[in-house]
Amino acid sequence: MNPEEAPKTPPEETPPQSVESPPAHSPAPPDKPKSKSRPVKVYLTVLFCVALLLLLISFVMQQRNHLALQDRNDSISNTQEIADLQLENQRLQYELEDKQALEEQVQAQQKQVEALEWLRQIEAATRTSYTRARELVEAFEETGLESSLPTESVVEGADSPADTYRSIYAMLF
Repeated sequence: MNPEEAPKTPPEETPPQSVESPPAHSPAPPDKPKSKSRPVKVYLTVLFCVALLLLLISFVMQQRNHLALQDRNDSISNTQEIADLQLENQRLQYELEDKQALEEQVQAQQKQVEALEWLRQIEAATRTSYTRARELVEAFEETGLESSLPTESVVEGADSPADTYRSIYAMLF
């Protein structure tokens, strides 16, 4: 068949779609897909922003908790250091008390040794001169060391140095 011989369709019988759609609606179908994809894009953008905001909030909370834990660790460390220092201080105080007690014992023993030396000199003086012995007894009493003489004898059965001094004093005065 020849194209000229083909039956022509009258212009009235055109497909109903082209006749019924006005020219103003022709641009509308491309707008509809745009309008459907735009809300989806906005929705996804909002969701992304909310997700970023939540990440930022969780990061800030984590940093704050980290700082709080760090402060607590520092506090615990400082408390431990304070406890260690207090224990060291207490130990040093005990050592100081022990040292002071030892110094007092040394001083008492030094006084005792000095008193015994006075007693030895007084005994030696009583063998040679009562006058010299009296002078030594008076000088010994001025020092106040007579209370430092031991009241017990090291030798069993012998008089104590304090008893010996009293007997010499009674003999001289």
